Amino acid sequence: MTIKERVYKEIYSDIFDGKYGPNEILTENKLVEKYAVSKSPVREALLELCKDQVLQSLPRLGYQVKPVSLKEVLDILEYRIDMEISGLRRAFPYITEQDILILDEMSDKTPEELIDPDWSRNESFHLKLYELNSNHYGYQELQKTLKQSSRFITQYFHTAWQKANEMNNQCHKEIVNCIRDGNLEGACRKLSHDIASIKEEIQKMHRF
Repeated sequence: MTIKERVYKEIYSDIFDGKYGPNEILTENKLVEKYAVSKSPVREALLELCKDQVLQSLPRLGYQVKPVSLKEVLDILEYRIDMEISGLRRAFPYITEQDILILDEMSDKTPEELIDPDWSRNESFHLKLYELNSNHYGYQELQKTLKQSSRFITQYFHTAWQKANEMNNQCHKEIVNCIRDGNLEGACRKLSHDIASIKEEIQKMHRF
């Protein structure tokens, strides 16, 4: 891992964990001091984060943590539903028993993981399910979409994520069971519900 990559990862993790809040300004000088590196890798990491729409450059001020609207969060979740359902429909006729066993194992979560804001296992399950339709471009797009949606949700709607995460474990099991039973429509409904559950929690938060 290069210095730039390490700095990128650490800044991203701090934003993901809420250590830098929406609209907060980051400056090169402060980050150089924090990470004890030269300006060059810090600047490169900041520009990469701007390209990934995590930050936005403000001339003469620094780099602002990009604020996210409620509509952006809901839109990305709706896009995921459309993308992942279509991927499951294409993959369904070709899913093997070995694929099902892998998905079944991935759907198991420990009690600690049910309250952990880290989306890695959740993302892995959804990526593996989509991967089965053998669309490499779509897989790359879903990777980026999951990364973006997880940052949005854990940073701005952490309570909603915790509530939805408790349901995700059961949903993943139900998706796998439907696939095992040859029930495509049931699997699609469960997958849609899995993604929509956090959307519903977020919408509840904004009704009050």
